[in-house]
Amino acid sequence: MKENDIRPSYLLEGHQEAINLDITRLLSKRDTFIDVLCPACASKNSSALFDKNGFNYLRCECGTAYLSPRPTKETLSWFYRRSSNYKYWAENIYPTSEEARLNLVIKPRAEQVLSVCRDLKVSTGSLLEIGCAYGTFCTEIKSRKIFDRIVGIEPTPDLAAVSRAKGVQVYEGMLDDYAKDSVEMFDVIVAFEVIEHVFSPEEMLMKLAKLLNPSGVLILTCPNFEGFDISMLGALSTSIDHEHLNYFTPTSMEQLFEHCGFEPVDYFTPGKLDVEIVRKAVLSGEISLENNLFLQKILISEWEGIGDAFQSFLSNNGLSSHMWSIAKLSAK
Repeated sequence: MKENDIRPSYLLEGHQEAINLDITRLLSKRDTFIDVLCPACASKNSSALFDKNGFNYLRCECGTAYLSPRPTKETLSWFYRRSSNYKYWAENIYPTSEEARLNLVIKPRAEQVLSVCRDLKVSTGSLLEIGCAYGTFCTEIKSRKIFDRIVGIEPTPDLAAVSRAKGVQVYEGMLDDYAKDSVEMFDVIVAFEVIEHVFSPEEMLMKLAKLLNPSGVLILTCPNFEGFDISMLGALSTSIDHEHLNYFTPTSMEQLFEHCGFEPVDYFTPGKLDVEIVRKAVLSGEISLENNLFLQKILISEWEGIGDAFQSFLSNNGLSSHMWSIAKLSAK
């Protein structure tokens, strides 16, 4: 898989314009931002990490990085309902890359979820997706005819409309509102690239714990702050942006799970793009490998021969910047 397959390069200029509009819009509410403790362990022992686009990032002693001060839940709800970035994705990037994204991202994702269910012997009666976006995963998993009931939650109106048009049962709103209104429980809850966006990961997991059947499984994906491309690029990484408030590591995610009444089961990092992303940054002059002969060999002089093998090494050893975390409710 190449980055251009799922994010066509000729659309990136318009995408960046939409992102810039969103940054300006969010910073207009800067007076509503509030300071927070570490979202994984609630420690006060964090130090300044870097600033990016007017946002301040800290790093906790537990390894978690996070945005503080950050927008309140109310500001985030206001922001996502008006996001130029998500509208641009829904109208431009997604329709153009839908087939490639389905084959390269969504189908493998569905297979991985079903594999987790088989391995853990989890019932496949019902599934809830938090942040179902374009409805692609819900549609794909529905096509497998394994789950009896599939529900998606999506707060962004443009994305919810796309999902609904595909026949997905969508709750248009925030998880907070759904958890307050719903009495249904689910065997499987998935949230792909969501937890990094939320004001309080602890509150999110506490609400999901109430929606998960006692024998069910929770599956999350998010950036791994200790992964290769984030470690190499730091603030230059596209994973570090105004929408991402929380950056966990395998260790800090485990701490968060345990604090919220979950038993961590597994984590893995099946990312495919770390090495290509870093190579692009080197070739564009964003970063230098002048004193790193090892990475010069992998990313430049012998790229065709060992680039893919190095990406596989990262993915297979928990070193990719894309992380899956699996948990069940604690029996305690």
